[in-house]
Amino acid sequence: MEYKELRQIDVSKYTEKKNGLTYLSWAWAVDQLLLADPKAHWFYPEYQRWGNGTVMVFCTVVANDIARTAQLPVMDYRNKPISEPDSFATNTAMQRALAKAIALHGIGLYIYNGEDLPPDENTVVEIKEPAKVKKKDEFFDDSDPWQIKVDTSNGEWPTSLQQAVNMLIGLAQKAEDVNNIYKVNQKIFEELKEKDQKIYDAIFALFKTTKNELKGK
Repeated sequence: MEYKELRQIDVSKYTEKKNGLTYLSWAWAVDQLLLADPKAHWFYPEYQRWGNGTVMVFCTVVANDIARTAQLPVMDYRNKPISEPDSFATNTAMQRALAKAIALHGIGLYIYNGEDLPPDENTVVEIKEPAKVKKKDEFFDDSDPWQIKVDTSNGEWPTSLQQAVNMLIGLAQKAEDVNNIYKVNQKIFEELKEKDQKIYDAIFALFKTTKNELKGK
């Protein structure tokens, strides 16, 4: 799908309102993005820290060979910027920035303009059913918390690996954890580099950003 089609998708069933703001489910947005462009990928550029300790995160989504970047401050439940945010609040902001960056490609963009319905109500756009969301234990080995399990016989395994890394990176509490994720899964990352350079680059951009963030804590 191109932008003009993506912007007409009705996302109202996948949003929630908090303190007067409307949020789109990032998981559903990712699912629709990958259905529209299986090669779509994203990464998080280096965050910005202001003098008062508040943090601005960024997310760049590449879809249909177009890169668009969204930014979002790390906020509390009142939608106020947090000074010296912890990893949980930062991860939440990163996922919201992901949904916002996807919206820049058209999916749910109209909700940021305060609209309840997508433009051109007479246009019907087929909504594809969300793919089955993989559970944590489908990706990870209980014997090693950083070991990723991915079936490389499946042609779509690079996307599954990226999903697993995005899930696992949110559990990292220190820069050493990020290093361990790489070391434990080095073999499959080397296979990924041969298979899909774009996803490989996106994953390592995420590693770099997360390490820098954790080092600053």
